[in-house]
Amino acid sequence: MQRTMNTIDYNQVPHNFALCLHTECPMAATCLRRMVWDAIPESEEHLTVLNPSCITPGAECRHYRSAQKEVYARGFCGMKAQMVPAQYAKFSDRLTHYFSRNCYYERRRGDRLCSPKEITHIREVLAEIGLPDLEFDAYEERYNFSD
Repeated sequence: MQRTMNTIDYNQVPHNFALCLHTECPMAATCLRRMVWDAIPESEEHLTVLNPSCITPGAECRHYRSAQKEVYARGFCGMKAQMVPAQYAKFSDRLTHYFSRNCYYERRRGDRLCSPKEITHIREVLAEIGLPDLEFDAYEERYNFSD
């Protein structure tokens, strides 16, 4: 099997991320599932692979995942300092119901990244409390393996 060089760090790929083996697919050069396949270390013994007979190669493939990096946010402790207590109470209540208590605090501290989908939800809650322009503590570009 021939391996090509790409920028994917296999250590960042979630366990059981489904891979695609279709080398002739016209979308292979931009599909994260195919690009991860090319980044697998030779020592990796167990893989999760999509059934090739269930794949429709091309732009209409329902398993296609873009290899375009997306923006993730790390932490939002700085937001609290810009909120009055009533705003923060509503903000934290909404987000603890959405994430669960522990997951909310992991994201707030920056221990766990907020995905693009989660960023959108947090921004919606910020808009509800009248603070749509607050920023996260930091941002990172990553491959989106799950949203």
